[in-house]
Amino acid sequence: MEVEHIDGRSARYQHRRPELLDAVADYVLAHGLAGLAMRPLASAVKVSHGTLLHHFGSKENLVTEVIDLLRQRLADAAGLADSPTHLADLHSWWRNSTTAERLPVYRLLFEVFAQAAREPERYDRFLQQVVHDSLTLMTRLVTADGCPEEQAPLVASMIVAQARGLQLDLITTNDRERVDNTFTLFLNVIDRLRRTWPTR
Repeated sequence: MEVEHIDGRSARYQHRRPELLDAVADYVLAHGLAGLAMRPLASAVKVSHGTLLHHFGSKENLVTEVIDLLRQRLADAAGLADSPTHLADLHSWWRNSTTAERLPVYRLLFEVFAQAAREPERYDRFLQQVVHDSLTLMTRLVTADGCPEEQAPLVASMIVAQARGLQLDLITTNDRERVDNTFTLFLNVIDRLRRTWPTR
């Protein structure tokens, strides 16, 4: 059986997985997914191919963990590390999470979405985290604000879809004023809908 040699630079990450994930995330964020392969990635972050496989198992798992880390960075930057608790929090979330320096995260996110649309079974973990978990969080949020339970999944889907559509619009057109105003208008529509919900 072939034993892969691990030099000193490769060994430095063996017991410091968070640092390795940070390095991988920065590389993927800068270079995107096109042509991403595990061996060149390992070389770029100065670890062995075996070390990368040991920590992440596959390219799909690695990409999912990178996206999860970057989404957490966005949440931290937006001041929502503990998740929004009211619909009113969404305005601050949008303003703080779509700044120019954070838009590359969304570019990568949509790049992964495109891959997942073609190969959903290989990106099942990504879809679980980014699609299912986002809808679950938003459903809890609108329910806490008084949305009837039978409507909550539909309202949550509408909010998530609108936010993602405008994120894609922003990164492709860079029309900041129009997109920001559209999101504000959408939140006003949601607020008017919220006023029809039973008072708790």
